[in-house]
Amino acid sequence: MNYSRQVTRFLKCDGLDNPCRFMTAEKVLALAIRSTPHWHTLSTGRHIGIHRPDAKICNWTARILSKDKQYRQRCLGSALEFGNGSLTYREALERAIEWFDTDEVKALAATSRPVGRVSDVNICPIGDIYTVGHAMKDYCDWTRLARSAGGHYNNLVLINYHIVPSYAHIPLEQFNARHLRELAKQVLETPPKYGFRNKQPRQRVEELSPDELRRRKRTFNSLVTILKMAFKHAWDNSEINSERPWRCLKRVAVNHTPRTIFLDRSECQRLLAECTPALRNLVLAALYSGCRVGELGNLVVGDVAQQGYGLRVAAFKRSPARFVFLPDEGMAFFLGLCRDKGSQDFVLMSDMGKPWRRQHTQLFRRAVARAGLPSDLVFHGLRHTYASDLVRRGVPLDIVAKQLGHASSNTVSNTYGHFAEQFREEQVRTRFSPLSNDQVVNAEAMKPELDRIWSNLQTDNWREYVRIDAGTLHPRQSFANPVREIAEYFDEVDGVVGQRSTKQMH
Repeated sequence: MNYSRQVTRFLKCDGLDNPCRFMTAEKVLALAIRSTPHWHTLSTGRHIGIHRPDAKICNWTARILSKDKQYRQRCLGSALEFGNGSLTYREALERAIEWFDTDEVKALAATSRPVGRVSDVNICPIGDIYTVGHAMKDYCDWTRLARSAGGHYNNLVLINYHIVPSYAHIPLEQFNARHLRELAKQVLETPPKYGFRNKQPRQRVEELSPDELRRRKRTFNSLVTILKMAFKHAWDNSEINSERPWRCLKRVAVNHTPRTIFLDRSECQRLLAECTPALRNLVLAALYSGCRVGELGNLVVGDVAQQGYGLRVAAFKRSPARFVFLPDEGMAFFLGLCRDKGSQDFVLMSDMGKPWRRQHTQLFRRAVARAGLPSDLVFHGLRHTYASDLVRRGVPLDIVAKQLGHASSNTVSNTYGHFAEQFREEQVRTRFSPLSNDQVVNAEAMKPELDRIWSNLQTDNWREYVRIDAGTLHPRQSFANPVREIAEYFDEVDGVVGQRSTKQMH
């Protein structure tokens, strides 16, 4: 059997997100001599390695993870020339894949899946008829150049999960509102897929909570945006002769729900106690500055305390460059990290001494679990924690917005304003101008009763203070103008989920 296609795929991965440390003879020679092999992951449970126990032995080896969670190994041949010939990385890779494909190995091996990030649309469209799949492929080829790496990757994940399986084969000029309604139903009934977790069975919309419904409606809107951009790209490039495919694509209104995934100070201390030393510095940096993990990873010594009492943050994703001011303890923390470093050295480094890119994810999840914090807390939740603390302390929303890099305070007000309810309460009670002398006298007479009511209502759980049920929130203004059939479908779903939520509350 010819395994060249699989070899080419692995070699492509080795050059992108999953680089091998010993692809050449020079790199093999640089490996340390040790009793255990040096391993490189091809896919989960499938590895290729170098076994170099002394200066005279250096062999390629492969291993698989069995169903009983034990490793099985096989020697593939010499990796260095000792007079009897040697194998190149490609030749060793082909022998490893051939061994993986034997009946004996397949009978005992655990299920494998790819490693690394999605790099392309999971379809190779063919034929003269321009389909939705063609449009997705052409659009992603453009976004790979025009958008940020993160934005392009997010598009690929949504396209491969929701669009390619059911709609890639449809001729683009035949796409209409009926297909959009089918997509809406599919998105609402399909649980989100995280990482390499197995796909979950579809759910009935009656089983969704209001928050789940809100998230899936937002996913639908994201897909509508992707489809519209891709279809207009096809129209602009004369691939289709009708505007109908992209004119039928309309977003739906989504109720606003404020952020609730954030930490108080005691929870921050628990999280910090479970972090590795380098991750602890990264977490502290986020809590002191409110910066995104990508912004912190790019921070160099020359960005600290050079233009002002804080950090110069370079442009990131769609956010322009900005300056973030620091509290005294935050400034001391960052200056301590900069000590004995050059101006272009990175401020924050991983436990392996490398710049932070995406290595934090698993470490952070483990720290969250060990600290007993909500499992859906991700690193970006530290940015919410930073903002919520400032808002609760009475910092004006426009200042919080500038610290976070938002264009206006509207985003901060909609996202974090509910954190300030107790501060808002205090401001209304103490700063309202007297209106009626009679009622002022009446309030003074009732002061013991008013104080008792106020005291009984106070709580340390400021997440829940005067919280409004998400199912009763309505958009103040909607710029969505969905197709009538789509609007009716979502109105019906909203009614079903709302009735179920109300019954559960009672």
